[in-house]
Formats: sequence, C-alpha cells, structure tokens
Amino acid sequence: MLPLLHHLGVVAFGSVRPTATRIARTALGGAIAAVFGLTAYVALLLALGFYLTGLVGPVVSALLVAALTAACGLLVLVIVQSMNRRTERRMEARRRAAKARLPDPVMLQLLADMTGMLKGRSILTVIAVAAAAYGLAKSQGVGLDDDRTP
Repeated sequence: MLPLLHHLGVVAFGSVRPTATRIARTALGGAIAAVFGLTAYVALLLALGFYLTGLVGPVVSALLVAALTAACGLLVLVIVQSMNRRTERRMEARRRAAKARLPDPVMLQLLADMTGMLKGRSILTVIAVAAAAYGLAKSQGVGLDDDRTP
C-alpha cells in the first residue's frame, strides 16, 4: 500500500520541484536582464544628453532629457490607469452576472436559517432541507420542460 501511495504522490506532486526551480531561474534571469536593461537605458540617456549638449548647451540638454523621461513616465501611468479601469469594469460585470445567477432573496433567507434548524429536530430539518433544495432547483429552472409529450 505504501508504494502505491508513493507513486500516487509522485504523479500528483512530481512537478512541484521542477516548477519551483523553473520559477527561481526565471526570476534570477529576469533580475539580471533588468539590471542590463537599466544600464542600457542610463547609457542611452547619457548619450542623448551628450549629443544634445553639443547642439543646445548643457542646461537645455539636461532639461530636454528630463522632460522626455517625465513624458515617458506619464505615458506609462496613463496606460496602466486605463488597463486598471478596464479590468475593474470587467470584474464589475462578472459580479453583476454572478449576482443575477443567485437565487431569490426569500430562498437565500431560508438557506441562512437552515443552520439554526440543523440544531433542532431532525425530522423538521430533513423536511426543511428537502423543501429548500426543491425551491432552489425550481428557482434555477430545473424541471421546466415545455416539449413534454403526454
């Protein structure tokens, strides 16, 4: 019996270690790539600053590079905000759809009162559970079949 459980564990959880290793490698690779990317970004800004210094002077060059960087930052913020609003609208639509699928408030109240009945009489509890299940099924449209043949 123990070898069977061991094999079932390997089948069920065998991919946990490789997945963790892959995630760790991906995170480390991403961190190294981020350092190289930031280094390239700083070098690009310095090169742009040195080029503009020859054309318009050091002060104006620094102001232009700062304005360009600030504009890029604001663009990223606007994009992220629009993505967040779109995600929030999708979540709200899902919430409304889930709320529309809920049973009516009377049935919800009966289901909420069911816990109090479970502590009491067992026959009454069985009848109440059966009635609640029947009412819930009917409110969800179970058993409504219009094309029945007599």
